[in-house]
Amino acid sequence: MPLREVLAFPPRRSGNKEVNLRKFLIGSLLLSTTLLAGCGNEQGEGPMKPGIYAYEAPDGSKHRMVFQESTYADMADNVPKPVEEGTWRRRDGQLCMTSDATGAELCLNEKAEPDEGFSLSGNGITTLFKLEASAQ
Repeated sequence: MPLREVLAFPPRRSGNKEVNLRKFLIGSLLLSTTLLAGCGNEQGEGPMKPGIYAYEAPDGSKHRMVFQESTYADMADNVPKPVEEGTWRRRDGQLCMTSDATGAELCLNEKAEPDEGFSLSGNGITTLFKLEASAQ
């Protein structure tokens, strides 16, 4: 059921006072959206910093991952175009990446590694990212 249909309640009476449920729900929705807007896109701190990182995929193929301020591009060696592009953000201690192609989001545990590298892990798989060039 579309949200506009859910909010189309007629005014209700409580005792002698009229309560407009629709205005209450819309006001609550707007307030919660405003309060959450400041949290939704915050990158936060973590071991991954913008730059170019080398990694080996579970299938053995070699890649370069380019992280910018809020976007990423996954470049497979010997492939002229990115094999994946999207946006990234940090949420609840994880690095989350959203694919531009599919809209799918993948959130993985992020851990600092030696030499300004980091690892991402999830579902029993850990991938090590080695810094090749810093963006700063």
